[in-house]
Amino acid sequence: MAAPIPFDLAGEAKRLIRFNTVTWESNAECAVYVGSLFRKLGLEVSYQESRTGETLFMNVIGWIGKGKDPLLLTTHLDTVAPGDPRLWTKAGGDPWRLTVRGDRWTGLGVADTKLDLLCKLLAVSRLKRSEMKRPVLLAGTFGEESGLRGAARFCQGDLARPKMALVGEPSDLALVTRHKGLAVVEITFRTRGLFRPNSEQWVYEVTFQGQASHSSTPHLGVNAIGLSVRFLQELQKKFGKVAVLSWEGGEGHNMIPASARIRFCLPDRPKVVFRTSPQQKIRVERVPAGWYGTLPWEEVVWSLQTIEPLMAPLQKIQDRAFDPPHLTWNATQLKEGKEGWALTFDLRSLPGQSIQKVVKGLEGKLWKRLGHPGPTWQFRLERDNPALETDGKESLIRQARAALRAAKIPVRLAAKAGCSEAGLYSRVGIPSVVIGPGRAAGNIHRPNESISAKQLKAAIRFYQEFLERTCF
Repeated sequence: MAAPIPFDLAGEAKRLIRFNTVTWESNAECAVYVGSLFRKLGLEVSYQESRTGETLFMNVIGWIGKGKDPLLLTTHLDTVAPGDPRLWTKAGGDPWRLTVRGDRWTGLGVADTKLDLLCKLLAVSRLKRSEMKRPVLLAGTFGEESGLRGAARFCQGDLARPKMALVGEPSDLALVTRHKGLAVVEITFRTRGLFRPNSEQWVYEVTFQGQASHSSTPHLGVNAIGLSVRFLQELQKKFGKVAVLSWEGGEGHNMIPASARIRFCLPDRPKVVFRTSPQQKIRVERVPAGWYGTLPWEEVVWSLQTIEPLMAPLQKIQDRAFDPPHLTWNATQLKEGKEGWALTFDLRSLPGQSIQKVVKGLEGKLWKRLGHPGPTWQFRLERDNPALETDGKESLIRQARAALRAAKIPVRLAAKAGCSEAGLYSRVGIPSVVIGPGRAAGNIHRPNESISAKQLKAAIRFYQEFLERTCF
């Protein structure tokens, strides 16, 4: 290894976390900064651009060394949305401010996965390039949280095909050789109803507070959309007709929604007093007579009820390497947009388990109930991320195990309930494994995401040992 280069890990971590790279926001400013950091530490740099409308996204790629069959080290720069900043109590209410308290660092993206990139960069920058027999590509990608868009852009580029890949995700430095696949389905309801009271009407607004978690581990969260569905079902059972004026919840497909909100009327009913719970807040107001648009809430509830029996046979198939050990599905977002009222849910399947039949079955049932799609409803498979299953006999696995032992890190093979860019690289023929510092379950995709500085240092040791074995 070359002599260490002066590098302020905590200082660079603060700068990197400060960039707002929520997955649908442009990451260009962050990517350019990372590129300047790559150059500062001796890497050559290039960018891969992509646009969604007017929004610019960029992969930043640094490389070092010459020759064939490069090693790919990749980390995504984007994050999920932070949710309510007030819940980031350990970051002073600012998700983009790195807070350091002893060994614990807190901020949006510290574990998932910005700081992993700094660990890799430090390891790569210390290589003796004159003695390298294999080049290294270090990539910071965009859009991992929204369909692996940056990884797909990388695969479409003209760079040399990597021989193998280490994909950064928080795994507590376990080697993840298998993970679930992900399908995201969006159903858009384009119909609207009208509610016309002849006199003043009571309108109720109920806010439901759940608990955020990564949608691959729904048992660690409380789904606020689910709470609101049960509330509406109870209303209908008790009062009959319910006119829903608005209904929204969730911030993206990768998160169990922490909050949901409904505004509704009970036609021809006097003011009703509801029992409240710690998970509910109710506000009441009176509105004048007139015309009010309503939403087809019963179709949403019907859709969710229809999914469940379609999933049941696949959920009976279990693999105890995963937690949870079976296919999962979650309603993750309800929102109103220009096209209508959209329900999003995700399905996470075991390796080798196809959910295309389930998706097509649900679409077929919607056809029968709602008629031809188009003017009244739409069905879209928004993404289909592949699962990962890397053979334990791959040289990549052997070298990674040896590097962990040399870095004095316990060797653990693991399965991951979420998905990653590794599934896509594997699909195009690049043997891949997932590894990175930080804990995923109960930590990422929720407020107060944190990481241990001790584990960041352990990750640097591992990457150095791995590079020593694969590039010289």
